[in-house]
Amino acid sequence: MRELIGFRQYLKSEQSHQDLKNLILKSVQAVEQGRKETEFHIAICGEDPGEFLRQQDLLKHVQLFDYARYRFSPNQLVKHFVGDYPNGSSVKIIYYSPYPEGLTYPIDLFTQIAVFLNFDHLGVSDSDFQIPFDEMLRAADFHREHAVPNVPVITFPRRKRRGLDAENYPINRWAMEDIENLYVYFLSNIRFLDMKLDIQSGLFFTNRRANLQLDFNRVGKWVGTLHVAIALLRDPNIQVFQVDVNTRMQEDSTISFQVQCRKIDELYDYYLIPMENIIRIAMDNPRKYLMNDWNRGLSRKQIQEKLEHIFQAYLEFKQH
Repeated sequence: MRELIGFRQYLKSEQSHQDLKNLILKSVQAVEQGRKETEFHIAICGEDPGEFLRQQDLLKHVQLFDYARYRFSPNQLVKHFVGDYPNGSSVKIIYYSPYPEGLTYPIDLFTQIAVFLNFDHLGVSDSDFQIPFDEMLRAADFHREHAVPNVPVITFPRRKRRGLDAENYPINRWAMEDIENLYVYFLSNIRFLDMKLDIQSGLFFTNRRANLQLDFNRVGKWVGTLHVAIALLRDPNIQVFQVDVNTRMQEDSTISFQVQCRKIDELYDYYLIPMENIIRIAMDNPRKYLMNDWNRGLSRKQIQEKLEHIFQAYLEFKQH
């Protein structure tokens, strides 16, 4: 079965350049060690990767597709990419914009590429390496082995430890993830709440039947993964799996509190559920609605105070 694993990357710092190099070399190594049915695509916005790839002698390992000057939409870009798509390196770099275009764009792009090029399975991952490369491959293998034929399937890794960069962060990041997850449950199927899905790990896997159901044409630029989860969990035939993965501490991230607030705004614009409603639901029964990795040992009042702090910080964001 053919498999596409796509990484999204905002190339902007010395660390992100080093991450790109490591990602390319590990992808090449995976193919050389027998992963012949897998292609690795890296979708990049931000700085032009071309010169870095030349300096590091990486062009011999990859094929570079530079569309940044055109500022294509995902719908436009995929048509050009499919037309330009050659047989060759299993590692392809797609440079789509010199500017940060949000979290939805690369997910939309990878989903369409997987559909148009007839991949059986798709994995989409951040490149900040909170989830190590080997763990990502192990999760991909789990997904393929457990995917049920002829029905839509989505697999979420479940981080044994949510290794988020929380230093100098204005609110509790773990709680904020849980709030965003509540939007998914209440907008799709509340029965999945019992699974306590780890939707925001930066990694998920789908099969072809699931990808055919995804449409991002009316979705905001920041809610890509949340939209994937909402759209697919609504399907009564969806098969949902989780696989435990190890993590390391995240040291660099493009997800700021401002980005998270923009996601909340887009969820309101698209689904008309205000954040206050979600906060109040979580406050009513925090043990039921929130993961316990951050609130274990806290009293109900302490949990409620952290949730209220998040809501007040969001209101302050709205005022600026």
